[in-house]
Amino acid sequence: MSMDELGFESEITIPEELYNSFKNTEYNINDITQIIENINGTETLNKLKGLIGLNKLYLLEIKKEEPNQIFNDINTLFNLLENYPEKFKFECFKILTSIEHINFTIEKFIKNEPTDKIVKIILFIFSFPEKFKLDLLLADLDYVNIITNDKNIIKKLGTENLYEKIKKLIKNEGYSQNELIINTCIKILSKIFENDNEINKNKVIILDFIPILAYLMNNFKGNKDIIAFELQILYKVTNTNVDENSPIVKDIMDKIIEMNLLPKIMDIIDKSDINFDQNQILFSLRILGNFVAMENSYYTDKVIECNILDELKKLMEPQYSFGIRKEASWIISNIAAGTPQQLTKLYENNFQDILFNIILNEDNSKIKENCLWALYNYSNINNPEYLDILVEKGFLDIIIKRFSIDNGDTLGCSLEALAKILMDGKKKDPAMFNIIETKINELDILKELKNLYKNNVENICKNRIEFILNNIFGIKDLNNFISEKEND
Repeated sequence: MSMDELGFESEITIPEELYNSFKNTEYNINDITQIIENINGTETLNKLKGLIGLNKLYLLEIKKEEPNQIFNDINTLFNLLENYPEKFKFECFKILTSIEHINFTIEKFIKNEPTDKIVKIILFIFSFPEKFKLDLLLADLDYVNIITNDKNIIKKLGTENLYEKIKKLIKNEGYSQNELIINTCIKILSKIFENDNEINKNKVIILDFIPILAYLMNNFKGNKDIIAFELQILYKVTNTNVDENSPIVKDIMDKIIEMNLLPKIMDIIDKSDINFDQNQILFSLRILGNFVAMENSYYTDKVIECNILDELKKLMEPQYSFGIRKEASWIISNIAAGTPQQLTKLYENNFQDILFNIILNEDNSKIKENCLWALYNYSNINNPEYLDILVEKGFLDIIIKRFSIDNGDTLGCSLEALAKILMDGKKKDPAMFNIIETKINELDILKELKNLYKNNVENICKNRIEFILNNIFGIKDLNNFISEKEND
């Protein structure tokens, strides 16, 4: 990016021999007032001396106790940027970044929203990072990280432009191993992806960025901050596009699989479990949850291949936070809603006992509801022997208990599972008939259905009750059955 592109006026030339003669002499820093007078004066050489002196003051940070003397003259620096030669402009860039650095150190806050001029300076520095000393580059990154807490400032910086410059900085060989730079860059990118939906819908940008995330995940495994912000970005881009109808969702998921990120995310869960980093576990689960929420069973299979079932068993234990257990239970319910093979894997890994235990003993209704939906999907299990065991364990008992819940979706799911077990169980296995008949009498299911029907439940639930009574119990005269009084 040239100065003209930044909107500055054409340069005024300075005699090369004059500049060189000054450059080769030692300039002593005396008084800050004299420096400001030189900058504000009309003599070209004195301006240059003052400017470089000011730069040295800030680079050496020897005047921290008097920052406002310089803050009040920032407009002078902008004037130099717009009206004086390249030699001045570069020094001005360095000074302005130093001012912000000291502003953070002393004032601990940003005085004003950045002007368009400061925005141009920021973008210029990120375009040519190698021209600036490391502490100045870091100061500028810190500044951007702070101001991008404001969505409006992100827009002023130009999200896509800022994204491209930060991405190039991460890939820059001179800085790609510097954890301080990478850490701040990834924080800024996290805010960009969080606050700009246009970025999240840009297929080219996202697909281009996923390999960078893979690189960072490989090279900064031990840096919790970098990994945490990476996970937030991955969650954001997968969550925004998780809608099956999105034109880019498949490409995003496929790219993540191609870059071998799923095993790495699973490894983060495993390692975080040892260190008990609940935040990393939470975001990892949310990303994997977006995969298993896809209608295409291929994505769920890829997650199962990474041994997620073993991790889910651990994460449902009570020592984990509500958030982690809720996400884990949601993933289980989605796997249970998948193919017969996926459901069978849950059964063979003994998840039914986990689900029974949580439904009967868990206090939190959301976790209990997720597990309930997962268990109801067990009614689709393609193995009569498994179904026998589930009924013997109390599957029908749990369904009947759900009839007291005032929730149309849960009640409808309860009735659907009941119909599935009663109908398929009798058809597939003669032995199952006896088990179910015993449970029908023990739980007084006909009475429960009648009472439920009388409670003015939603029409969809009434229709399911009518289906069960008609097609499973052979009751054709529903009006008479419903109006029948119970015997004492």
